[in-house]
Amino acid sequence: MAEIERLAAQSEALYRAGRLNEAEAACRRLAGWLPDHPMIHYNLARVQKDRGKLAPAAASLRRAVALAPEMAEAWLNLGMLLTESGRLDEAEAAFTSGLAVRLEMWTLWSGLARIQLARGQRAAAALTLLRALEIAPNTPALLVNLGNLRLEEGQVGEAAALFEQAVALAPLMPEALLGAANAVRRTGDPLVALDYYRRAVAARPGDLALAGRLAEARLSLCEWEGVERLRPDLVAPALAQPGSVIGPMQALALPLSLSPAEGLTIARRRAEQVAAEAKAQGASPRINRPGPRDRLTIGYLSADFHDHPTSHLMRGLFAAHDRAAVRVAALSLGPDDNSAYRRAVREGSDLFLDLAALDNGAAAAAIAEAGIDILVDINVHTRGNRLALTALRPAPLAVNWLGLPGTSGASFIDWAIVDRIVAPPGAEAGFSESLLVLPQCYQPNDRLQPIAPDAPDRAECGLPEGAFVFCCFNQAYKIEPVMFSRWMRILDRVPGSVLWLLGESGAVEDNLRREAQARGIDPARLVFATRQPKPRHLARHCHADLGLDTLFYNAHTTASDALWAGLPLVTAPGATFAARVGASVLTALGLTDLICPDLDAYEEKAVALASDPAALAAVRERLAAARLTQPLFDTDRFARDLERGFALIWEAARTGHRPRRLEVPAG
Repeated sequence: MAEIERLAAQSEALYRAGRLNEAEAACRRLAGWLPDHPMIHYNLARVQKDRGKLAPAAASLRRAVALAPEMAEAWLNLGMLLTESGRLDEAEAAFTSGLAVRLEMWTLWSGLARIQLARGQRAAAALTLLRALEIAPNTPALLVNLGNLRLEEGQVGEAAALFEQAVALAPLMPEALLGAANAVRRTGDPLVALDYYRRAVAARPGDLALAGRLAEARLSLCEWEGVERLRPDLVAPALAQPGSVIGPMQALALPLSLSPAEGLTIARRRAEQVAAEAKAQGASPRINRPGPRDRLTIGYLSADFHDHPTSHLMRGLFAAHDRAAVRVAALSLGPDDNSAYRRAVREGSDLFLDLAALDNGAAAAAIAEAGIDILVDINVHTRGNRLALTALRPAPLAVNWLGLPGTSGASFIDWAIVDRIVAPPGAEAGFSESLLVLPQCYQPNDRLQPIAPDAPDRAECGLPEGAFVFCCFNQAYKIEPVMFSRWMRILDRVPGSVLWLLGESGAVEDNLRREAQARGIDPARLVFATRQPKPRHLARHCHADLGLDTLFYNAHTTASDALWAGLPLVTAPGATFAARVGASVLTALGLTDLICPDLDAYEEKAVALASDPAALAAVRERLAAARLTQPLFDTDRFARDLERGFALIWEAARTGHRPRRLEVPAG
C-alpha cells in the first residue's frame, strides 16, 4: 500500500511538472495494480488528453464511469472530450448521464448547451443556458453564451444586459467585452461600442479576429488614423494563418482592393468552417434529383424580408415572376416588422415560410418538403445569414445572389448570379461558384417604388439656398480617405458647393468635419441628412444636383435610389465586384458617360457637370427618359432574364455539365 501511495504521489508530481510521458507510465502502473479504482483511470485520462491522445483518454474515462457511475466530473470530462472529437451524440449522452447523478452541476448544463448550439438548436440551447444560470447566476461564460444567442435572435436589449453583467464580473474577459461591443453597436451608441472593442483588443493582444472587429468599428465611424496599416497589420497576417480570422463582408468593407485570390481565400475559409458546423447539425434532408419540371420552384432565402435595402430592391420581383415558368417561395429568416415590404414579399409569393424560429435541421426539412428546386441564398455571409442551413443542401441547386458582392467560397453553393460589368470575362478565377451572367444588371429594382409627393423643403434638409449640392447617401463605412480627399478637391473647385451625406451618428459627423478641415475645406460645407421613411428619403433627392459614388465599395441600393429619384451618379469602377456596381447600374440605364476610367477623370467629370448647368440638365433629361425605357428599372424584364437563367442552370444540373461561366441571352 505504501508503494501505491508513493507512486500515486509521484504520478501527480510528474503531471504538475509537465513530464507527461513519465506521468502516464506511472498511471499505467497504478492501473495495473488497481484496475478497479476509478480515480486512477480518471487521472490517466487527464494525462492522455494533455498528450493529445484523445481516443485513449476517452477509453480511460469510460472505464472510470463504468466503475463509478456517480462520478459526475468524469462524465463532464468525457462529454467535453467527445465534443472536441466531433462525436456529438456520444457527448450528449455523457452530459446527460452526468446530470442524472448531479443535476445541480452547471458545467454539465453548459456542455449540453454547447452540443445544442453545434446542432443549430438555438431555442433548446437558450433553455439549457437559462437552467445553468439558475444554478450559477454569476458565471461570465454562461452570460456571454446566452447573450450571443439573444443577439442572434434580435433581442438586443436583453443581450446587452447579459454582456454588461458578464463584463462587471470579468472586466478583462475578451468574449464578454466583444459581446458588449456588438450589442451596444446595434443599440446605436457607437462610441461606447468602440471603447468595448478597444478593451477587448487590449485584453487579448495579437488576436486578429478582435483586431478586425475593432478596425471595422473604427471605419464605420470614419476614424481613419492608421488606415494605411490595415493590409500589413491585419489582412496579410490573417491570410498567412489558417482558419477564418476575418469574415468575407469584413474584408470587402476594408478600404483596400483585395486580389481575387485573397477574397476567395477569406470566403473559402469561412465557408469551410460553416460546412463543418453544418455537418455536426445532422444529415441533409432527402431531396429530389434534377429532372424534368413543368415549372421550377425557386426559394429565396433571406433574413431581410422587412424594411431593409434588400427588400427595397426585390419588392416588385416576387409578383413579377411568370407563374408558368416558376413557383415562388419566400423563405424568411428574419423578423416580421409589419411593413409594406414584408407584406409585398408575402403577397407576391406562392409560398411564404417563416423559418426564423426553426433550427437549421428543421428549417432544412421544411425547405425540402416544400419541393424547392433552386435555393437562392440572398444573405450568404452578410448579417443575419444562416449559411449552415444552405450547407445542409435542402435543395438540388444552391445559388449566391444579391446580398454579398463577391464569392461565397462555398463548395455547397453551385452558382453566383452576376452581370458582365461586375464580373467581366476572367473574373471566374475569383469565385468558387460557376457564374450565371445576366444580360443586364445583376441587381433587381422595383419599378413601382413610391416617391413621396411631399418632399421636405430645402431649409428642412439643412441645405443652403443657391448652393450646388453634391450627394452621397452611402453608409459611413464606405467612405474612406482616398475618395473623401477627391470630394474635398471637388468642393474646392466648385465654389459655394456643399456635400450632402447621411448622418449616422454625431461621431461620424464630427470625424468627417475634422477630416474636411484638415483638407482645407470649411466643415460647414458638409451637410448631414437624418434618416427618413423610404418614400420621403427618395423625395428629398430633388434637392441634390449630382451623386458621387464611393470607391472600394460602391453604392448599391443607394445608387438605384438616387437614379430612380432622378439624381445622376458619377462613378469610377475598381477591380472587384463591390467596386463595379455603380458602373453596372449606369450601364443598364445607358448612361455610360458617367462611368469614369480613373479618379482624375471622376474629379473632372464632377467639376465639369457642376460648372455647366446646361450639360447637367441634359444628363438629367436623359436619366428621366431612361428610367422607364432602359432595363435597370424594368422589373418584368429582369424577372424574365432571371427565369431564363434559372432554366439554364437547371438544365446544366440535369445534364451534369456545369460550365464556369454561363451567359443568359437577352430577351
